[in-house]
Amino acid sequence: MDTAALTATAAAPLVLAIGQFDGVHRGHQAVFRATVEEARRHNGVAGCLTFWPHVAQLLNPARAPLLLATPEQNRAWMTACGITQIHTLPFTRELAATGPGDFLVMLKQQFPQLVGLVVGENFTCGKNRAGNIATLPALAAAQQLAIRFVPHVELAGAPISSTRIRAAVAVGDLPLAKAMLGRSFSLTGIVIHGRAVGRKLGFPTANIHPHLPIRPQPGIYAARLLLPEGPRPGAAFVPDAHDPAQAHFGSVVEIHLPDYTGNLYGQTVEIAFTRRLRGHQVFADADAAAAQIARDTTAALIADAEENT
Repeated sequence: MDTAALTATAAAPLVLAIGQFDGVHRGHQAVFRATVEEARRHNGVAGCLTFWPHVAQLLNPARAPLLLATPEQNRAWMTACGITQIHTLPFTRELAATGPGDFLVMLKQQFPQLVGLVVGENFTCGKNRAGNIATLPALAAAQQLAIRFVPHVELAGAPISSTRIRAAVAVGDLPLAKAMLGRSFSLTGIVIHGRAVGRKLGFPTANIHPHLPIRPQPGIYAARLLLPEGPRPGAAFVPDAHDPAQAHFGSVVEIHLPDYTGNLYGQTVEIAFTRRLRGHQVFADADAAAAQIARDTTAALIADAEENT
């Protein structure tokens, strides 16, 4: 995904969306739609310029947010929006100290075919965030660049943002996260061997070690495992990493897929969360645990049918 040196690769006019774009939510998607529109108007190419690491991870790591998605997930969603060039600019302290005018000069030097920029209305860049909706139009015009600011996309009277989505995920409000993302919140990870407790109870699970640390609120969820042959619904378990009684679960997320017999060990998979069903429970014995897992599985399949059909 990374373009270490921002080298122009096409002669066609280029329009760039610029931003962090973590999670590619509906607000980001509006920016990408506008980018595609502008590129068509110029008979050119719709591109995206993003930054790695996340700006906050460099400038304020103690308060940096948990990322919603991996670079690979973001790339796939950007491409689905019609973005055909994706460039990643390493975010450094030197870049953070660059004035917004100099930043645009650098972009024009690296992308001689650049004709336009598209950003969200709250976009800022440059030292002390001096590049904003008030200052950037004149700075862009000086480089013979058009700039388009895309209004917020709102939900329930407030702008959709990655911060709002993280908050919804943290409290287990997956329907709200889906409404802001335009798709279910999901995690990618590798299927690893577990303790086979579920298998002994008659409910084998895929133990997924996610690539990112973000998790929905601990508990039981209706979820889907997105496999090459299609999505498979089931009941997922997210342990509480802060509960000593659940420490043995580690950082895995488990999902039971009824009637699934495939071998997923070692595969990278994606689990999409539909709805939180309940919190963690302690059971008197294995029979009680198995009975509850059966009820959870039935509830998960019902919730999946309600949400995804």
